[in-house]
Amino acid sequence: MKIQIKDLEPNPFRDIKNYPIDEEKVRCLTNSINQTGFWDNILARQKDGKIQIAYGHHRLIVLQKEFKPTDIIDIPIRDLDDPTMIQVMANENHESWGMLPKVIDETIRVAKKYLEEHPEIIKNYSTEKYSLKQPINERVIADFLGANWSPSRIHFSLERFGLIEKKKLDKKAIDTLPTERSARNLVRAIKQVKNITPEQQRRAAERMVKEGNLGESSAVKAVLEEKYREKPKQKKEKIFEEFIGECREDADKLNKKVRTLLEYKEEFNSGYYQKTFERLDFMASTFKLIESLGLLLGRNFNEERNSKALLSSNNQK
Repeated sequence: MKIQIKDLEPNPFRDIKNYPIDEEKVRCLTNSINQTGFWDNILARQKDGKIQIAYGHHRLIVLQKEFKPTDIIDIPIRDLDDPTMIQVMANENHESWGMLPKVIDETIRVAKKYLEEHPEIIKNYSTEKYSLKQPINERVIADFLGANWSPSRIHFSLERFGLIEKKKLDKKAIDTLPTERSARNLVRAIKQVKNITPEQQRRAAERMVKEGNLGESSAVKAVLEEKYREKPKQKKEKIFEEFIGECREDADKLNKKVRTLLEYKEEFNSGYYQKTFERLDFMASTFKLIESLGLLLGRNFNEERNSKALLSSNNQK
């Protein structure tokens, strides 16, 4: 279909201000189009008298910069419904931005909102039995968006939404970070240290990026340093004592919860729960905790357990 550039509109589900522009990609596309001319790599639909593109937003930016608004291009028009427009956008985002947290979160936000407003379509995508009364979970969103969007990725994104809504996490701090993993690490650090102001969270994220240290321990260190950097140096020992006290309180709370799980040990180890994402995630986090405690206390719990088993065996003999 031949259409003037000025009549092209972005995907209605893509909030342009929440998506960064890859200037290098724009530069390469500009050079390519100037050298070989425009070729159709924009897919669009016609709806309510508007031409809305499904993908090709960087190419649209180049067209708007390099050509006149009244210049005409020839692009394919397809009959695309709203779910398809969201799915196409999600896969374009995945290819263009990979693990950038702000794009991941915006994509999942759009998908979740649409599914909440149109729960009747879930049966067309979800592999699970789904009640219209239950909240939209990570598995339903993953089924809707496709193979590039795993339940674990969506789980952590939804966790960030929840913390932002409760004002325990600063969105600008997350948007600063360059990878999905670094966003997870910052969230864990903030949950561990607690009582971190939005400004301190932003500075911690900026410190991680500036120093190039995006790991979990680096995130905790950055958050701690930003939380206490304005405190008098002579109070450093007292501050550390307070942090240890907070860790002890968390350990007590965790111990109580694990004791409660013991009351449901049979259900916890049943065939159904062994396959759930929540249980697998819990087990992975628990193993990490045991490993970290061993490093902190200078002990190898696995070796100690094996030694005790060997000693017990020898005593029985």
